[in-house]
Amino acid sequence: MKLRLFLTVLCVSALMSAFAYADNIISKLNIEGLRNVKEKSVLSEIKLKKGKVYSLESVRDAVRSITELEYFDDCTFTFDRNTGVLTFDVVEKPYIDNIVFRGNFEFSKNKLKGVSVLKEKEFYDILKLEESKKKIIKLYGDKGYADCVIEAYPTVDVDTNKMTVTFLITENNKILIGGVKIEGAISYSEKKILKLMKKIRPKKIFKDENYQKDLLDIEAFYKNNGFIDYKLATSTTSFNKARTEIFLTLNVSEGGKYKIGEVAFDGNFVLEDKELKKTVKFKKGQVFNEQKIAETKQEIAESYADKGYLQAQIVPDFHKSGDIVDVDWSIKENSVVYVGNIYIEGLESTKEKVIRRELLLKPENVFSRKKLIGSMQRIRNLGFIDGVEPHLLPTGAPNIVDLAIEIMEGKPGNVNAGVGYSSVDEVVFTCGLMHMDLFGLGQRLDFSVEYGKKKTNFNISWTEPYIFDKNASLTLSAFDMVRKKDYADVTNAYDEHRTGFSVGIGPRISSLVSLMFGYRYENVMLSNIDNSVKQKIEEASDDLSKDRTTSVFTQVVYDSLDYRYDPTSGNRQALSVNLAGSYFGGEVDYVRTVLKSSWFLPVFWKFVFSARVEVGSIVSYGRSTTVPIYERFYTGGPESVRGYKYRAEIGPDDGGNYKAVINFEYKCPLVAERGNSILVGALFYDIGGDWGRHGTLKWLGTEENNLRSSAGFELRIATPAFPIRIGWAYGFNHKEKENLQAVYFSIGFP
Repeated sequence: MKLRLFLTVLCVSALMSAFAYADNIISKLNIEGLRNVKEKSVLSEIKLKKGKVYSLESVRDAVRSITELEYFDDCTFTFDRNTGVLTFDVVEKPYIDNIVFRGNFEFSKNKLKGVSVLKEKEFYDILKLEESKKKIIKLYGDKGYADCVIEAYPTVDVDTNKMTVTFLITENNKILIGGVKIEGAISYSEKKILKLMKKIRPKKIFKDENYQKDLLDIEAFYKNNGFIDYKLATSTTSFNKARTEIFLTLNVSEGGKYKIGEVAFDGNFVLEDKELKKTVKFKKGQVFNEQKIAETKQEIAESYADKGYLQAQIVPDFHKSGDIVDVDWSIKENSVVYVGNIYIEGLESTKEKVIRRELLLKPENVFSRKKLIGSMQRIRNLGFIDGVEPHLLPTGAPNIVDLAIEIMEGKPGNVNAGVGYSSVDEVVFTCGLMHMDLFGLGQRLDFSVEYGKKKTNFNISWTEPYIFDKNASLTLSAFDMVRKKDYADVTNAYDEHRTGFSVGIGPRISSLVSLMFGYRYENVMLSNIDNSVKQKIEEASDDLSKDRTTSVFTQVVYDSLDYRYDPTSGNRQALSVNLAGSYFGGEVDYVRTVLKSSWFLPVFWKFVFSARVEVGSIVSYGRSTTVPIYERFYTGGPESVRGYKYRAEIGPDDGGNYKAVINFEYKCPLVAERGNSILVGALFYDIGGDWGRHGTLKWLGTEENNLRSSAGFELRIATPAFPIRIGWAYGFNHKEKENLQAVYFSIGFP
């Protein structure tokens, strides 16, 4: 009975196996031909497994996956339908066991191995071998070994399929430039032309890329000075007998020198001649300048792109007569281009709508280069975006382009604790939280606690830039601040304690103009008044017991800055009015008006000239006969007129009712990373002051109502945690016994 049962099971098993093989079920996978590659490394890369159904398509996919491993030169397969065994037969590439260099004296083997694309413990690739030879030859060429010869000999051990690659190097002599000769130059001396060659000079190493660049510089010089037909007729080289020096001879053909004649436009309908003439960078009678032609072409193209004519073709035609060349701009405007889809890419934590609402271009809009640039500026000005890159994508329609905006998010916020220092507040311990993209919605939260010898602050504020998804912002803030204030030459003359809150709503009129309306409530108390100045402070104030101030404020801002955190172009104008009074529940009546104007102008390279103007007035009305001492203007210190002590050396001792400050700066980034300035150097000239009564301001001098001026330099360092400022200023209008110069240093935000 048991024997019969055993035979039955055996038969059933055999029948099932037979049916399985008949149904093309894979029973086993084999990899044949492996020498230096482990079988599991190959099996892990293919989707076929034991028990899967065999199909020609799936096996071809497996072959493709195996060959893509770059371990093999070839791969074939067989499938035994009787046993279900699938076998892949591979031809393995030689395994590079060793790379040897012979004949190298100028460079070490480690240096050469670093340059080589072919690496030890990898599999041989003839393309990588040829690329390695090119890189080694370039390395020698950059050192002056122009005649260096590289030969490569790969040898394989047939038993192990391991390879040794030997590079045989014949360095030959180092070749330096022996001399350069210019022939054919008539309008300029040979010495003048040779000065244009910055890279190719006697005793320097000859590099062809440097040679070609110098030739282009010579051509640009001629064509920017009227020689429209200039060309290099011939260029020859020769060597000395020892082949250690190379001699270059350039034969130039100058042609005639031309001046600009008539300038005309043809084919333009969208832009009139009057508009196009504004883009022209040259005038009739000036010497022909090819660079000005290129700049004009770019300006015309940008003018059309601003109108949506992205595909406009602009070609300058030159008509010569004598020594005059007329420039006829041939324009083919083509059709206007519209925006199709807009894709936002690269976002990780920020919601897409935060980026989209900053875009001035919308789907189905006429494309505008100006709006595209403005959109990129608005996105960068969010403060938590490190990079933004637009890409125009063609579509099936010739007059529609898709727009892809690639975003690189920065750090939206941080928690920090540390120590700051400034010449005004001295050492301050800080702890705070700052987040500019709260919940990925672009909301800003600022919370800070500061404690120091001269101040103790608590601040919290929250801003929603698009309240209820409308084009207006909402800001809520609360504060509790205690500061020790100086009075004239008395340090820490009294304590000023402010507690309160404010609410502000800021509707945006356009992409450049915004408004702000708000309410502010605060209690202000002066205490610990030094006996030496107590009487003066009481005389300067209406009633120190009246400490509740409530006010409404409004502000209008025009802002065209390219990047608000480190502007290089554009301007910002802000006019604010603050009305405090008993109408709103307060005890102090005054009107403060402040106008701030900032202008930034790129000069050349990355140098930027800037001018900032701030003028203000504060006057009492109603029940108040004077403005409280703690609301008046004080000038001096690193944030206004540098080189003078804050509240001590400029204006009346108890502050001014009027203020005027002008700052001129000439700055340049010394170190930058990903387009953001890390180290900035600046030269400055400041002039300003504050005074008590209207009409009493005086020009530069040392009296109370005189303006003061200063000059100096400043270094600004942007660290990941906080900015650092170091500066030196010299004051031109100091009183006797005052320090004429000042060094100031600050860590943290002003």
